Amino acid sequence: MSERLILEGALQEKKMKSMELATRAEGLIRAMKDALMPASVMPLKDLRTGEVRLQAAELDDVRTEYLQLSKDMAEIKKELGR
Repeated sequence: MSERLILEGALQEKKMKSMELATRAEGLIRAMKDALMPASVMPLKDLRTGEVRLQAAELDDVRTEYLQLSKDMAEIKKELGR
């Protein structure tokens, strides 16, 4: 198998993973909004801040992984001459 085909395959895998991460991030953001949305009508003592804190930490992990994938894809594209 040629090196170019291997790089093309790796690029496709990374694109798919980045799309999965973007979808996961979107879900986390929506969940955090849903948990905080009632803040205007819900007493502070009843807000689910612990849940939001965990989701924010997970979102940060997703973002870090996404940024690394973006760098990797840029390197592969450079190698492919794109």
